[in-house]
Amino acid sequence: MNEEINKNQDIDDKESAIYAFKKIVEAYKGQLAGKIVEALARYGELTDNEIAERVDADDSEVRRIIWVLAGEGLLISKKVVNDTGWITFFWKLPLDQVDGLILSLYRRIIDRLEKKLEYETSNIFYWCMDRNHERLTFSEAVDNMFKCPVCGKTLMPYDNSELIAAIKYSIGEMKRFMNEYFMEVKENTAESQ
Repeated sequence: MNEEINKNQDIDDKESAIYAFKKIVEAYKGQLAGKIVEALARYGELTDNEIAERVDADDSEVRRIIWVLAGEGLLISKKVVNDTGWITFFWKLPLDQVDGLILSLYRRIIDRLEKKLEYETSNIFYWCMDRNHERLTFSEAVDNMFKCPVCGKTLMPYDNSELIAAIKYSIGEMKRFMNEYFMEVKENTAESQ
């Protein structure tokens, strides 16, 4: 009975890890990346050509996404060289590393948001009120004599307080989620030991 419960828990953990991987890569590189994860989860280790065939997509597009995901640590490869020197890569999901990958991604996103918050709070911005034109910092506005470099309209002060509030909220929510998620992971790890 305990073996059956542990087996079911392992299946649930694997499905959760695959779901998390799929959501991460879809958010990062779109639906095709999610299909790549599904193919690897279903068939295990595959070459880029086999993946492209299973997701019904262009080989070069699949390769591009695979290499981007591999560069982020979201896929791992095994390199095989045959007798003629031809190199083939076999790709798979690092399901045993899901928690570390999620933590790493969250930390990078939070770091980027904190840098953006610093930039937004340490600058005063001016804008010509045209949605298609960029805001300018105070020094850029001075350099342009408070005229928009695109349309020539007078630059007006830009209130970024709502953006600052949204960034602060996002940082807080991400930290809260990260803390809750990893507290749960710690508890589950302690229970299984």
